[in-house]
Amino acid sequence: MANETSTPASTLAAATQQGALPLRRITLLGTMHGPSNARALVRGGKVARVEIGDTLDRATVAAIGEGVVILSRGGRAEELRLPGT
Repeated sequence: MANETSTPASTLAAATQQGALPLRRITLLGTMHGPSNARALVRGGKVARVEIGDTLDRATVAAIGEGVVILSRGGRAEELRLPGT
């Protein structure tokens, strides 16, 4: 069974506001951690579930932590964090 993490109040508030999430770039919606793997929900036009090693917007998912996804693009690391955190 996956471990659940609490959602920050600012993220909950942003989820109910019109236009709070950017539509033109990738947004982290949540992370899930199981005994053998981690996954994340992201939105970049449509919602997708990603795992380490997947490709997302021409970047590779390098790591998934609690409330954060690390992407590797051109040798540089980029962080996706939950909105409002």
